[in-house]
Amino acid sequence: GINFVPGIEVSADPGAVSNSPADPHTPRRGTLHILGLFIRHDDPRLQTIHQRMCDARNERNPAIIERLNALGLDIAYEEIELLARAQGTAVIGRPHIAQLLVERRYVRTIGEAFEKYLSRSGAAYVRRDRLDPRDAIDAIHHAGGLAILAHPTQLGLHGSDLVRLVGALKTLGLDGVETQHSDHTPADVARFEQLARGLDLLTSGGSDYHGRRKAIELGSQYVPMEVYETLAAEAKRRG
Repeated sequence: GINFVPGIEVSADPGAVSNSPADPHTPRRGTLHILGLFIRHDDPRLQTIHQRMCDARNERNPAIIERLNALGLDIAYEEIELLARAQGTAVIGRPHIAQLLVERRYVRTIGEAFEKYLSRSGAAYVRRDRLDPRDAIDAIHHAGGLAILAHPTQLGLHGSDLVRLVGALKTLGLDGVETQHSDHTPADVARFEQLARGLDLLTSGGSDYHGRRKAIELGSQYVPMEVYETLAAEAKRRG
């Protein structure tokens, strides 16, 4: 009795949109993540994108550990691997590093670990290779999915800057905007719904649950069933 939506979340380069002919002036700020909903997970083009993401992550993580060691924090990459394996995950990311920093009492919380060391302004931040948004959207479409802008608040843009960037993404094939998200206030939800209506884009929502590493409960966001039904109907229409 449960409907499942196969999906993927892809990190893309907001600067690539800023420099596109469609929008040469939008500031480079924040993070740009694109969701692929109703995908065929075995699609070859999407698999290529996925492998590129994994390779970039696997190169980045040891570099972060090296920077942490240079800052005097005594942790080893093997410890991160053991932690991830104990949690049953095959993909190692910054949240695992943050959790180990908490366990070793270098920081008090996951949030502090990111703020102090792992975020873009953190002392141990290492930039990961990010995809051109066009490549991400094309791969999602090739896999039969809908390309949705994830948690737009994390772009760090407002007003006309946000409208221009999302409009530029639409020219690349973006299908919708995630309006309901655990980072969004009611005011955020309202303005993102208005943004989607103004650009004739679909809407989606979710909790962005990441297990015990984040203080977000599974299902904490109430997303009306009609949102799912509209997305499912559009995915089916496209075949």
